[in-house]
Amino acid sequence: MWSFYGFGGVRRRKASKPKKKPKENWFERLTVDQNKQLCKATKLRHVGNKTELIDRLLEDEQTSKFAPEGKYISVNVDSIKSMCRERNLQVSGTKFDLVLRVLHCDNGTTPEGMKLKRAATDVITTVDAATGKKVEKHVPKKRKKAGPSASKVYTRVQKKIESVRQKKYQSHWGSKTHSSDVYDLMSTILLCDIVASDENYLTKDPRFALEIAKAVCTSLTDNFHTMQRPGYDDCGGWSTIDRSLRTIAEAAKPILSDEEKESAAEWIEAMYNETEPYGLMMDTDIMDTVEFFRSNDDGNKSEEVVSDNGKKCEGDSNDPVAFAAMMKATTETFDGNSDLAKEMNCGK
Repeated sequence: MWSFYGFGGVRRRKASKPKKKPKENWFERLTVDQNKQLCKATKLRHVGNKTELIDRLLEDEQTSKFAPEGKYISVNVDSIKSMCRERNLQVSGTKFDLVLRVLHCDNGTTPEGMKLKRAATDVITTVDAATGKKVEKHVPKKRKKAGPSASKVYTRVQKKIESVRQKKYQSHWGSKTHSSDVYDLMSTILLCDIVASDENYLTKDPRFALEIAKAVCTSLTDNFHTMQRPGYDDCGGWSTIDRSLRTIAEAAKPILSDEEKESAAEWIEAMYNETEPYGLMMDTDIMDTVEFFRSNDDGNKSEEVVSDNGKKCEGDSNDPVAFAAMMKATTETFDGNSDLAKEMNCGK
């Protein structure tokens, strides 16, 4: 193919590379060795070239269902993971690893010296109603939720603040929701992960609870300048932040040294000074918490709260269970369009 350009020059155009032929099935994407492993796992003949191996796999009932590819096919990766869970097998690895694991389990063809990767399970003994015999059943273990980390919490709030550059916050109305989403995230961490946590941090380790609160507040203080419209709090996040901070303060103050009390008062006051010019502190008692750290009073603050829906909530704000119930009543009227409004119902 020839092409012409200025000054009478002529050059030969490079021939375009031929397009690759699309794969007809999943087995064609695998190597010869991988197809052989699938044949062995299904007790099929595993000699021959790649085409012969694929033909055997397509003809077999066990393996043919894994061949089709596409987003809406019946047997996708999620379906294969469900098969693994039904057999108490691990769900980590590639699609090939998952399929091979299922075939080894169904056919008992795990190679010698290789152990079938099973999920961690608990053995539950039940009595069969028909025969009256004891039956042992393997049930997958529930993973324990990882506790919060001060560094991760700081980064989490920081990333939420920096998300102001996302497309959904670029419109006139969208930009107003960013600050509300940030404050919702902060209140969710303080209330659900600390105050109302099943780990009961306020009783077992109040110093750790205060460290998480510090990470939340200092992350806002350090990155507040990047927020574009920080004066909006449509979901009442600051009300939850205020009450959660006071509850954590009452739990932690008795075990703190004078230097630690003053340090806590300083980072809370720094957050107050950063946000107060935007009217966010008008309906909060943040400075009361600052003075509480600096005073000699270690008493708990008992209060009665009437939520927006008219429910009364009484009790000691230092009690995580009572405080969680109190805050749940105030969050029932949150706008469902908020990114984290659903998460605020952490007691459910």
